[in-house]
Amino acid sequence: MSRARENIVKAFREAGYRITRQREIVFDLLAKAKGRHPSARQIFDDLRESHDNVSVATVYNTLGALTRLGLIKVIEFESGDNRHETNLEPHINLICLSCNSIRDLDIGPPIHVECARKQLGFTVKDFRLEYYGHCSECAGELSPQR
Repeated sequence: MSRARENIVKAFREAGYRITRQREIVFDLLAKAKGRHPSARQIFDDLRESHDNVSVATVYNTLGALTRLGLIKVIEFESGDNRHETNLEPHINLICLSCNSIRDLDIGPPIHVECARKQLGFTVKDFRLEYYGHCSECAGELSPQR
């Protein structure tokens, strides 16, 4: 069992959630999702072929519980499916406006969170930073042909 999956199972048990086989299947997929930012629908579609006993409700409920437990983050969009983030370390999400891919840029916050407390008395609990643009593949497709 991977370390990420072990942490998920432990936190679920400590919070009083039952560990069902269907939830374990979702945990397994998320533990392997390093660098991916799947939507609930993508997770369900990935699981549907090999695990027809996992319902879309189970996927949504499991993701909701994982979010409440602070084990994943949700990247919300006004239009389109929300995506789920397993990388909880400080980083920037690079979101492509063409293909909707999301990639992690692993750097710390641009302003140290302690500055917010010192200057404004604001205690930072979490932050999210996103850059919107075009990934290298889409940028190449958008450039004018010579």
